[in-house]
Amino acid sequence: MDEEILDPVAAVTAPDPYAAYAAWRARGPLVWHERLQLWLATDAAAVEAVLSHPALHVRPAGEPVPRDLAGSAAGAVFGQLARMNDGPAHQDARQALQARLAHIELPRWSALAQRHARRLPVPGAGALDEWVVRVPLLAVAEVLGIAQSLQDEVVTQAHRFAAGISPLASMSQREAAAEAAQRLAGWLDPVAGPTPEGLSRACWVANLLGLLSQTCDATAGLIGNTLVALAREPGLWPRLRDDAGALREAIEEVARHDAPVQNTRRYAHAEGALVLGQQIVPGQAVLVLLAAAGRDPARHPEPDRFMLRRAPRVPYGFGHGPHRCLGERIACALAQGALSVVPPGAVEVARAFLQRPRYRPSVNARIPWFAPEEAA
Repeated sequence: MDEEILDPVAAVTAPDPYAAYAAWRARGPLVWHERLQLWLATDAAAVEAVLSHPALHVRPAGEPVPRDLAGSAAGAVFGQLARMNDGPAHQDARQALQARLAHIELPRWSALAQRHARRLPVPGAGALDEWVVRVPLLAVAEVLGIAQSLQDEVVTQAHRFAAGISPLASMSQREAAAEAAQRLAGWLDPVAGPTPEGLSRACWVANLLGLLSQTCDATAGLIGNTLVALAREPGLWPRLRDDAGALREAIEEVARHDAPVQNTRRYAHAEGALVLGQQIVPGQAVLVLLAAAGRDPARHPEPDRFMLRRAPRVPYGFGHGPHRCLGERIACALAQGALSVVPPGAVEVARAFLQRPRYRPSVNARIPWFAPEEAA
């Protein structure tokens, strides 16, 4: 029975979801979850097959924007994001973003994150929660050309937008996201540069805004989960403090071992899809367990062991196939810059977190919540 294993959505924020993911993998590569009424892609082969299948889409048929966001400024942005579209709309926006980011070398991302990390103090758990989100966002805002006088407010509004488009958002959070979308678009438009061919101005600005919103979850989770790994793995932190290469290896291993994005979804439209011999019928969804694929022994020997020198290493948390995250290398560079100057006190906060681990409410992102009582 499904109830015998931890709900795969609840697993995202569980203290240790990986036994549950292993149990789902043991049931087969594609498993029907009766209560959730969807398929689970549980291992690396199934994750790759689902995310590469041309007949499985990123949004349900007839619902390009979630119903709770439809008709709002936040919904208008959501509907134009490359990662929320398929076909030409996805390709055109993706290529435009690739071109915008291509000339920015990775050391610049690291240097900006390092500078902002030094500027923001980390005296306690509450400040650490803010630090893991604000440092990478400030760096992205600066790369996008946002004036220094606006960067702090842009970061605040980007966080509100990301919170408000979550399926868990309250009505007030959705309203705040709509206001944030308008304000962010107004700040980004003047620095967006020429509109790429094939895109409307609104679509181009929306996708630049999307870079900020993705940073709120994926990069913040990568930094936070690396801090947790530094606290959990014996002797790791002293080894990495003065070794940039080893720090980069640790960050990349965290992306596999404790992925900041644990799942994503795909939907069968009118044509349905045949995946690994299983027919996914029109209207059905697949919950793609990215974090389970990262611990699949068929791809990673000794998958539960945290290893710096691991080859091959596939960070499924960044996706696979045509929608693989454009920002994978950027996220790792931002994390490396931030963590290269993290004060020792932050690791002590992470050690305290391990005594009672809590994660921010989410259906797909795994972001440590170092001081939930301060946010109450």
